[in-house]
Amino acid sequence: MTAEIAIMNKTAIALAADSKVTLNVGGQQKTYDTVDKLFSLSKSEPMGAMIYGNAEFMGFPWETIIKEYRRRDPRKKFDTVFDWADDLLKFLTTFFSFSVEDERAFMRQLAGSTVRRVLGRWFEYQKQYGSADEDVMSDLLEELQTHIQEWEDEEDFLNDQEWASIQEAATNAINEWLGDQIFENEPALRTAAHRLAELSIRKLRPSPAHSGLVVAGFGEKELLPSLVAYEVDGILGGKLKCRKCANYDTTRVSTGMIRPFAQSDMVYRFMEGIDPAYAVELHESIYSLLLKNTVATAEAFGHSSEQIADNQEALESAVASAVESFMEESRKHRWEQYAQPIIDMAKMLPKDELAHMAESLVSLTSLQRRVSRDIETVGGAIDVAVISKGDGFVWIKRKHYFNPDRNLRFVSGYFSEYGATSKMDGGSDDDS
Repeated sequence: MTAEIAIMNKTAIALAADSKVTLNVGGQQKTYDTVDKLFSLSKSEPMGAMIYGNAEFMGFPWETIIKEYRRRDPRKKFDTVFDWADDLLKFLTTFFSFSVEDERAFMRQLAGSTVRRVLGRWFEYQKQYGSADEDVMSDLLEELQTHIQEWEDEEDFLNDQEWASIQEAATNAINEWLGDQIFENEPALRTAAHRLAELSIRKLRPSPAHSGLVVAGFGEKELLPSLVAYEVDGILGGKLKCRKCANYDTTRVSTGMIRPFAQSDMVYRFMEGIDPAYAVELHESIYSLLLKNTVATAEAFGHSSEQIADNQEALESAVASAVESFMEESRKHRWEQYAQPIIDMAKMLPKDELAHMAESLVSLTSLQRRVSRDIETVGGAIDVAVISKGDGFVWIKRKHYFNPDRNLRFVSGYFSEYGATSKMDGGSDDDS
């Protein structure tokens, strides 16, 4: 897992990312603290990129892909950050010729990660609350059908014609993943799991195994910074399964922006004074309490159980409306009193303070994970960069897996391909 953040004002954008990676090896989790998640997207232009979630795309490490993108055309320029992002997404579909087996493996990944996530969360719930033995299978079927309905309402990634062309291959891939053991004596459950797996392939909604990709900086014609972020799964039928999840285009009247990615709970605690999960729990608890109180009040005024049952739907609707109004006012108060003042200050911060703030917010998440009972999913060195129009991409803090003083060939050759391009263009080595 990961904690990353982008803080933007009119002058610059600060990016920060931790270095922790969690691996599943033989059913056991293992963590390392030295992974790179923040990169310069160009050696000459003020552009940066961050990745989170799945560290690989179609079997290739994101670090390799981004550095290869940077290497193949070191002098590229685009008018806007959004043009840069479009070009990078296009590169994902062209940098390697993916085979039918690659796409089949991708479909197995989509199916497996989606069904496993639903089953894992359901069994975790059962551990805490449980169902009567005779109800377990019917409850699980109901859970799968609920998720199927949610996925069916999502936007299509593949249209009917495209789906028809790969349906047989998708069915085979899903059956390979399901094997002979999963729900072998429960045909209804197996059918539901198969349907959910199909939807995970066909719909645009990102799978649990997706990668996050953040692109930020300044285009050639932009005087103010911009950021765009995507949830990326992979390639199927020559198409990239990818959905935009954030889009910020700074204007002269903008108030600044603070946006966390991946594990964002501690940032929201800092910004709004309440944990997002606790806010949801509070919403549900208040609704339950008010509904019980409303029913008790009706009974106290002499209404019979039959009368209350006849008006149950109206009571639930009235309580839900009241709770939603309360929560909306609470959200408005938290924004105006806590979050907005911080953002207002961020819009005036100089570049070094932007970097310090970004690092501190990632460090806050790292500290919380370190002292909690959960697995430490955020940690290690925090890489920090600031991107401005005049100074370009500047590292404030950056870890190395090697000592630069002992690798002068690497340091002196960092701009080698850029210099080679300059010579071909008729320039000199000094152009770099």
